Amino acid sequence: MKKIQYIASMFLLMLGTVSCEDFIDNPPEDQIAVNDFFKTSSDIENYVKKYYAQFPSHGSANLPFSENNSDNLIVATPNAVLDGARATRNGQWTGEWSNIRSINILFDNLENVEDDLSSYQQFLGEAHFFRAWFYYNMLQSYGDLPIYDHQLFPGDEALMDPRAPRTEVADFILSDIDNAIQYLDLREQVGNSRLNKETALAFKSQVALFEGTWQKYHAGTDFGTSGADPSKYLQQAVDAAEELINGDYTVGVYNTGSPESDYYSLFGMDNMSGLDEVLFYRIASTADQLGHELQFYTTRRTRNMAITWSLVNSYLGKDGQPYDYMGLAVNTKGNAFLNQIAEDCDPRLHSTVWVPGDLRVASAGQLFSKPFLDGGSEELCATGFQVKKFSNPFSSAAGADFGGYSQTGRIYFRYAEVLLNYAEAKYELDGTVAFEQLNLLRQRVGMPDFEVIPQAAYGESLLDYGYEIDDALYAIRNERRVELALEGQRIDDYRRWAAHALFVGKRPLGYPFEQSDFPGFAVKVNDDGLVDYFQDAMPDGYGFRPDQDYLLSIPRDELTLNPNLEQNPNWN
Repeated sequence: MKKIQYIASMFLLMLGTVSCEDFIDNPPEDQIAVNDFFKTSSDIENYVKKYYAQFPSHGSANLPFSENNSDNLIVATPNAVLDGARATRNGQWTGEWSNIRSINILFDNLENVEDDLSSYQQFLGEAHFFRAWFYYNMLQSYGDLPIYDHQLFPGDEALMDPRAPRTEVADFILSDIDNAIQYLDLREQVGNSRLNKETALAFKSQVALFEGTWQKYHAGTDFGTSGADPSKYLQQAVDAAEELINGDYTVGVYNTGSPESDYYSLFGMDNMSGLDEVLFYRIASTADQLGHELQFYTTRRTRNMAITWSLVNSYLGKDGQPYDYMGLAVNTKGNAFLNQIAEDCDPRLHSTVWVPGDLRVASAGQLFSKPFLDGGSEELCATGFQVKKFSNPFSSAAGADFGGYSQTGRIYFRYAEVLLNYAEAKYELDGTVAFEQLNLLRQRVGMPDFEVIPQAAYGESLLDYGYEIDDALYAIRNERRVELALEGQRIDDYRRWAAHALFVGKRPLGYPFEQSDFPGFAVKVNDDGLVDYFQDAMPDGYGFRPDQDYLLSIPRDELTLNPNLEQNPNWN
């Protein structure tokens, strides 16, 4: 295990090494030519492991910061994607293809490997996973894409290929994941800081759910694919999840029997190697200069992050029924409002939002007194709902200065997501509600069993997806939002659901403001007394362009270089 953790901590350092594609055409005299490199299993391992550095890190609280692309979180300025403010991209997309080309070099040279497959199949599985990962990121951004399974050279005719339909791209990605599943070792053999079979199955459930629901909810629009069969992908999502749920794998939901703290504790740990729920995560080490700023931005400052009223309203009461947040806000405001909802609602809410009296920095005995509603640069919480999730008051980095002191693990795949992928895909496929799987998440936090609640019962908290869905699917989507809050999933969810109605023409709101909590400080509020930070900056609400903003534009230079490429809808 120590060897695995050492390897994982060194992946970031691989960025400075010379990669094989750098000497394909003109090998320097002091470097090995490509035909002489791919000979042993060690060559394969050394070549593949550099891609671990491409997985996102916590950095400056990149989670939860990235969810400002959704209706869960805001920062000090309106998000350009949600506000429809992105311009057509100039330049090229060469850099986005570089990792795919690099991995294809490996696949093109496998016939040169002299060692037996059994000695390098783990690394081969990693290579398939990485290519799927990089292609999936591009699929989410661009939709249709050229498909390249080999390296390309200047003048190669394939450089002029048109974009293949996104369903073909998804099939290519899923095929790569199937190969990864075949070759990767089990988690019990390689640990959860290295790619493993469980992670590949989880990834397959994610990709297949994404494409299946994308095709279902974008059908008949410029973003759908003619002749696509959503059920084909939904079935693959179900199959992958069922294999992980029912097979002999190292999986589980982290549950020590402490419903008020288990969910919160999960995300703030440094060492996650012993957690069955964490299928794959990134180790951070200050000793190797691989620390980050997560604890700085969750225990001391905010990076201007603020959770929205919309997300908070998604949490049910502790009785498992919709909670009347607006009714409470009429007479209970500010700190009193935060304390009351923490007492009354799903413990995952208190695990996600700071509440007065919470221990913020254990080493100094510092408590959270009130949200940083009046904070300055990087200390602002503009809604009053301040991000608590991912913090750990007992971390050595809690309350520390900026400087990369945090070593909190960065989770990429956890079993809870697989359960949610399964529940959604299964219901979309055949109308079955996965009560058993959803109840595992409820039981961890001491909530009543999952229940299909009539949408009318949600009252003013009811979300408008822009189309009708039935009560069960609404409840499943709500459970997903609550369980995966601020983990980077929300933007993918609203896009695949074609759910721009959640925020278009609306402004993100905050908690009911109480002047006595902030004497002499003025804030903008709406007619209900809720903090309305973007009242002036965004008077008409978010301006997301539903006929355009679901995909990025293809960079203009690429359209000139390859006239067979077509621009994404309405970016011309």
